[in-house]
Amino acid sequence: MSGSPSTNPDVASAMEPESRGAFGGFIGPRTLVGLVEVAAPFLFDGSHESTASFSPAQHGRLFEHAFHPLGWWSILRHAELLTAQAEPTPAARTDYFALCLAAHFASVATYVPTDVDAKIRHALWFEAQPPDELAHMRELALYLKHWDVRGVSARIVDVAGLGPVSGHDGERLSVLCGGLLAFAAAGDTESARTFEDEIDAELAREARAFHAVLAAQSRENDLLRLAVILTHNAGDVMQGLAARSARHVEIDARARFSDLARERFDRYDGAFGRAALLYREMLASEGHRNYPLREVKFLRAHPALLLPIGPFLDDWGAVLARWPKWNAAQRAEVVSALVDGSRKVKGQESYYRALAGFSEAHAGGIDARDLAQHYTTSVRRELKNHELRRKVELPRASFEASFAKRARACVSRRVT
Repeated sequence: MSGSPSTNPDVASAMEPESRGAFGGFIGPRTLVGLVEVAAPFLFDGSHESTASFSPAQHGRLFEHAFHPLGWWSILRHAELLTAQAEPTPAARTDYFALCLAAHFASVATYVPTDVDAKIRHALWFEAQPPDELAHMRELALYLKHWDVRGVSARIVDVAGLGPVSGHDGERLSVLCGGLLAFAAAGDTESARTFEDEIDAELAREARAFHAVLAAQSRENDLLRLAVILTHNAGDVMQGLAARSARHVEIDARARFSDLARERFDRYDGAFGRAALLYREMLASEGHRNYPLREVKFLRAHPALLLPIGPFLDDWGAVLARWPKWNAAQRAEVVSALVDGSRKVKGQESYYRALAGFSEAHAGGIDARDLAQHYTTSVRRELKNHELRRKVELPRASFEASFAKRARACVSRRVT
């Protein structure tokens, strides 16, 4: 695999600063890749365990790197094939679409995702593209389901026979919705129907996964994780179908797929309605953007440190406590960020459970002397807070049993 944009000498000469809107008014390609490198440095520095797992073929165009499970990675590592252009050619626009897809895929589950979702859902679909380039974009969008998410997300639920379900599926759905609108607007009814069928198939798969876990014994944690994912994905579908540039496009799919989490729960056997009920009543406070953790830059250094779906973060907290490359000052900084987050984000349980897992795994707990010498006065004071101590000292088994009981009671109610 080629070197990263910052270390590959063949690329370094091309790494001149790009102006704002360097690519036809959009963020420049190298600037975009630089943002991904900030969010997920492990994709570029050789530390990821999958770095040597494939040797992508050399291609003349960037989008051609997409068509294997780690195609998103190959695109990022060959981004030098695309240069900033004030007036991009149609081929360059397609390659830029591929780069935005890859950047979003690689970063959306990190602490600092890149902000290109509107481009891949809406803007780039409605650029004036000739039929051959639009066909390439179609091929890219339909291939996204084959991209391997595991190296860049800890927010996945595996369901036997149905595969992994994650928020990345929602990102893909929103891209498909943008394509559906674009092809409908262009009068390409065959492609529009293909996209509509792909959207329906993915939503049906997620619904089956939800019902399978609901029917299982002792999988309430996964049921709640799926509730987060399905509610997020239903929202992505709504955003994808709400493109301003295509509000004039009349499609039956808006009635078929919109508001899955809010109304007409007969669709997909009510899975999205039940998921949304669980999310609203038990998990809404966990759905924030984790800003308190964004400043802890060394959390971005390895995929094992990626944040799972809350509130069940005891295991993740234990990983933080035992991470071999950190010193006491860094561990104390992580604890401080979690303490700060528990204070700022009202109603959440995730940071308390991460602290509980950390305290359980670290010799001396979160009050250990090697950590305490690095805490600020405000963190020391907060660590003595009665409510924080009560939550952190609550045994994991008791916490999860309580959530499981509430989840079962919630899903037993009729969704209206």
